[in-house]
Amino acid sequence: MGEATRSVFWGSVMLILALALFLVAAGVVPSGSEGRAAPMMVVAMAGLVLAAGGIALMLSSASRLRLALVAVMLAGFAAIGGWIAFDGTAETISGGVSFLTREENALLGRLTFGMGAVLSVLVLILVLRQLRGGSDA
Repeated sequence: MGEATRSVFWGSVMLILALALFLVAAGVVPSGSEGRAAPMMVVAMAGLVLAAGGIALMLSSASRLRLALVAVMLAGFAAIGGWIAFDGTAETISGGVSFLTREENALLGRLTFGMGAVLSVLVLILVLRQLRGGSDA
């Protein structure tokens, strides 16, 4: 399987997964969880990130549209991470360090997602500057 064929295959897989998330966000497909932690707008944002990534995979690496889709992905990462950082609670953030309390682990999770959101915004700024300046990727 050539590189172009692999890119189209994985891009298509990502688009199918994005469609599934869009259908869940629209209420067409039941999510199966009554006490959802994420609002449907965040689920739709995850679908947008997957769709942008899937389309970007199918484009030429020199395409400016591909770079614009990377910007959409980074904005989505920042929005989702920011939502978790500002709205995450001990009930919605699981895992963590065994010797910390549940609340301390939630704080650690919120800080981690917040740092990821900030990093995504910083990289987004670089990508937008590259798009605006017209320099090659």
